[in-house]
Amino acid sequence: MDPSPTSGPPAAPSPRAPLAPDTDRLADVVADLADAVESGDFHTDVREGVLLDVTIGRVRCLMIEQEPALRVTLSPRERQVALMVAHGRTNQAIATSLDISVWTVSTHLRRIFAKLAVSSRAEMVARLVSEHDYAPLLAPGDEH
Repeated sequence: MDPSPTSGPPAAPSPRAPLAPDTDRLADVVADLADAVESGDFHTDVREGVLLDVTIGRVRCLMIEQEPALRVTLSPRERQVALMVAHGRTNQAIATSLDISVWTVSTHLRRIFAKLAVSSRAEMVARLVSEHDYAPLLAPGDEH
């Protein structure tokens, strides 16, 4: 007796298996990339930090020079203000705590924003948390 297919809803497609690296294809692209570099057959944009931009087949190879991480130094007062902001204090509460005017707090924040190249309090705190020098001060119990 020949088993017949069962009727009913079609089976759900199985989840896509992770792609295994195709080392042969990668080796070919790298070899072609080396040829392109040797022949000078690629684009650059020094102003934008693009060292190499070339498409090999359907693979775009883009090498961008990263700028070194900027080491930002805040003054002791700027550090106090930044840490108070990180702990959720308002400008008024910071001013009262440090016995300075709200205007002075705002001035410190403008200078901190400029030094860190940020435009909001949340962005400032995120940037400080990412800096190893400030992270322990913001979350003392959460050291790496």
